[in-house]
Amino acid sequence: MHTTIIIFFGLVLLALMLFIGEKIGFSRQTLTYSFIVLWLALTMINGVVGVVTAGQSVTTEMVVGSIVFGVPVAALVLFMVLSTET
Repeated sequence: MHTTIIIFFGLVLLALMLFIGEKIGFSRQTLTYSFIVLWLALTMINGVVGVVTAGQSVTTEMVVGSIVFGVPVAALVLFMVLSTET
């Protein structure tokens, strides 16, 4: 359940960054790179907390972290591809 919540927050963060960033006037390229760096940092922090606090193994956190990082980034790529074609 925790993984689903974190992925949901990643998607919300992505939507907010794209919406607010475009309203402010940032380019999509800047927003894309900013989101990827920010989301990678947050995913790594989440993994460290899982290993240290929850006692998860590093291997488990690497697999789950890949999924947590990958789903919002895949949504970002899909958004970028679909928005450039229209």
